[in-house]
Amino acid sequence: MLRHWLPVAAIAAAAAGCVTVPDDQHALLLDADGTIAQRTISCGHSGAATLAGEGALDAHAIRIASWNVHKEGDPGWQSDLTQLIARSDVLLLQEAGLVPELRAAIERGSLRWVLASSFAYLDAEYGVLTATRVAPASACTLRAYEPLLGIPKSALITYFRLIGRDAMLAVANLHAINFAPGSLGYHAQLEALGDALAAHRGPLVIAGDFNTWNEARDGEVRALAARLSLDPVAFPVDARRRFFGRIFDWVYVRGVEAVDATAWEVTSSDHNPLLVTFRIR
Repeated sequence: MLRHWLPVAAIAAAAAGCVTVPDDQHALLLDADGTIAQRTISCGHSGAATLAGEGALDAHAIRIASWNVHKEGDPGWQSDLTQLIARSDVLLLQEAGLVPELRAAIERGSLRWVLASSFAYLDAEYGVLTATRVAPASACTLRAYEPLLGIPKSALITYFRLIGRDAMLAVANLHAINFAPGSLGYHAQLEALGDALAAHRGPLVIAGDFNTWNEARDGEVRALAARLSLDPVAFPVDARRRFFGRIFDWVYVRGVEAVDATAWEVTSSDHNPLLVTFRIR
């Protein structure tokens, strides 16, 4: 397996010289007036930072989509993203670069967004981005460093009010570290995500690119799922992209019922988007 992995790592290492990583992770948020605010909202003992969101999601039907957009580097991504936006209430993007074309597509769809920045490359910041029809009530960010490259991967947790419910829905958007043999660093990243969500007692969704390319990583994800009482969403027709014969993109849930789950085959990324419609139990 490593003979496939090492050339990719070498290419990424060469690119790392053009990357800027801030000392402290920050988030970029689209305000209601269309301006972008920068905030430090790291997950920690103080919990998630309160945001301005006052709306609520309909607990009877919440459409969540997750897609690694491959840094918007493949032809056709804008068209596919536009279609995905139209079919989503909560959209989770990994490897999202905050370029003007991405902003335009999301904002044309009347979505608000939060980016947990991992690094800056050329004129854009990259990380995981959560875009929503209802602005989240609160949010916090996490990051973990690739052990060999020193470039971070991010996670973003957003919390949403639900119509007619006291409990909030927590949605975690995860891009797991990749360029590390075995589970080096992987355990610590998932443990930190588990710590950030441990106190949440309401419904929970964790989705994204888990980079589960060996059995050790699968075991770490299963341990996180057991800790948080999560179950993987089943895809009746499973068109999720596979790498090394393994599935990387997952949706794990607690306290919600998946009423529809599909993976949409595209050529505009090396990952296929996942679309799941949930009902809160």
